[in-house]
This record gives sequence, C-alpha cells and structure tokens, in this order.
Amino acid sequence: MSTTRIESIQATTTAAGHQAAVSFAMCQLLWEHPELPPAHWTISSDQASFGRQMNGHLQEEHATLETFQAYVQALGAEIESAPPYAVCGGVVRAHVAKALWRGVRVEVLVVLPAKVVVETTS
Repeated sequence: MSTTRIESIQATTTAAGHQAAVSFAMCQLLWEHPELPPAHWTISSDQASFGRQMNGHLQEEHATLETFQAYVQALGAEIESAPPYAVCGGVVRAHVAKALWRGVRVEVLVVLPAKVVVETTS
C-alpha cells in the first residue's frame, strides 16, 4: 500500500475511516510480529469517547505469562495489574499491556492465576 494511501487512512475522521485506520494498525502489528499468539480483538466504534483504540484478549491456551510477555515486548507496552479476585474456586488477577502503536492505543488483557508474578510498570 502506498504511503499516500496509508496517510489518507490515518487522517480519516469518519466512523468507517476510524475503524479502517485501527484495523490497518492491527494488520501492521501482526505482519511485523508473526510470532505473536492469536488474540480476540475488538475495535472501538466510538472514536469520540475512546479515540483510536483496539483491545486484545488472550484466551484459553494463549492465556499464559509467556504469550502476554510477547505482546508486551512487541508493543513496548507498560503493564497494569488489577487486585486479585476469586472466580470459580480460584484466585486470579487481570493484567493489561498498554501501548501506543502507529497512533492507535492498544490494550492486551490476560487473566492469570494470582500466584503468577507479572512485573508491572505502574
């Protein structure tokens, strides 16, 4: 895709243009880092409230410390961890990697057993 077309997508302020710009950033991330494990992705449809943002959620066999750290490293992300909470007879903690990637806010969430140590940056 030409540089002019990329700049055109990134400058678009319509709802469709917003989603196209976020989708393009996600494609760039996954193209440049093919080692990243699959994630469930959502794109905010409300640019006025959330800005350009995409959220990834590591699920099932991909919800591990190693896969989460792969995203942290690829994005150069900061990590925020929530307090532990009980669910289904166990204690877990949610961790979010937060970064700005090609002008798009990216958050990748993983829920791990509370005993798993994740070094945070906040």
